[in-house]
Amino acid sequence: MELTGEDIGPRRKTRALNNGSAAAYGKSDSAADPAACRPLDLMSSYSSSPKPKAFHPYAVVEKGTTYDKPKGTELVVGLAAHDEAGAKKVMAGLRDAVKKCGKGFESAEGTYGEVRDWPAQGIGDEAVAYVLRGGMHGELASARFTVVRSGSTVVTFQATNLEAPGELAGPDPELIDAQLAKVAESATAGAKGA
Repeated sequence: MELTGEDIGPRRKTRALNNGSAAAYGKSDSAADPAACRPLDLMSSYSSSPKPKAFHPYAVVEKGTTYDKPKGTELVVGLAAHDEAGAKKVMAGLRDAVKKCGKGFESAEGTYGEVRDWPAQGIGDEAVAYVLRGGMHGELASARFTVVRSGSTVVTFQATNLEAPGELAGPDPELIDAQLAKVAESATAGAKGA
């Protein structure tokens, strides 16, 4: 279900997430304080409660970007397979955490001083969008999350401005639409094959 070159256009490329932290994506636990914020902490490492049955992360970046010379907006996409009840529980937990955690939270990954709700109507079967501001060692970084349920699949889009991490970047709506179309197509093909 990963986006390809024809989906993302000529100025972008996809990049596998094969570093050490990516190996933990979809599998981590949270001890965030306050506890109500744990769904947000888990989603920052693309995990959730309940944990996904299968998980695939990848990034869409501007061509020419490297770890040493980042440019533009990076969009990390996480595709998480659940049963439908589990997927709905993930979304309900996120929605509740966004309401309760506006003043931020602390976690093993860092301190987030602000959580802000973001509009996300009309995307997939349901969607939650929010901004996290904060990070490790007192750095100020902003990440905008758009988390979408399509049937039993939860798709996370995290947009970060690589050149100015403190400035807010948003996911390209065309990329969200293309990814959700692939998820729906896969679900339809799976239903026909069953």
